[in-house]
Amino acid sequence: MTKLKNVTKYFLIVLALLISCSAVVLATKTYRASTKAQAIAQKATDDKDYLLFKAKRYARANILFYQGALVEEESYAIMAQDLSDSGYNVYLLKTPFNLPVLSRQKALKLIQEKHLKHVYLSGHSLGGVIASSNAKVAKNIDGLILLASYPQSKDDLSQKNLAVLSITTSKDKILNWKHYDRAKKRLPKKTDYKNIQGGNHSGFGSYGLQAGDDEATITSTAQEKQVVEYIYTFISAN
Repeated sequence: MTKLKNVTKYFLIVLALLISCSAVVLATKTYRASTKAQAIAQKATDDKDYLLFKAKRYARANILFYQGALVEEESYAIMAQDLSDSGYNVYLLKTPFNLPVLSRQKALKLIQEKHLKHVYLSGHSLGGVIASSNAKVAKNIDGLILLASYPQSKDDLSQKNLAVLSITTSKDKILNWKHYDRAKKRLPKKTDYKNIQGGNHSGFGSYGLQAGDDEATITSTAQEKQVVEYIYTFISAN
């Protein structure tokens, strides 16, 4: 029995060390929000599960947003504030280690807990994959907004009565374009596709240039403004 206890103790110690090492590695690879984005994030309502940018007056809709993999949610604060100025409540969801895949149900739980209406699920890159997965099972949502993203093979939304906006950029070297094109058959036929010329994958947030991405030929501000304009027009039409 003593031997078993010792083995168990050593196993737990090794497991704890592995978890600690993994956390350190993930932390070093995380993309930090820019100083500007961090400052704007301070204006949001800070909850343990999200940063909320409230519409100044009546909220036309609620946008629930999953960040890209290893990208701090604060990185999307500039976009979120501009969308809130346009009349939307924007929830930047917080996920463990900035990995949406580790908190796949967060948006669905938030919708239920707060009885949210006029909901648009959204996400950047991996975050859009999780948003698409949520959209497959969610009830009474108005739409899905994908930033450099697409639904995975098990999440066929083609027959779902759902408004979808898909925004990409011409300089994106992170997005798997072959998979993106193949995934179009899993989206409704009326999906609205937009491409921002000169923008890149990293420009959907404010966190610097992501490894492997191409340099943008437009400013991050210009890209962000186009994204907000496309989202505003899309929601206004639905």
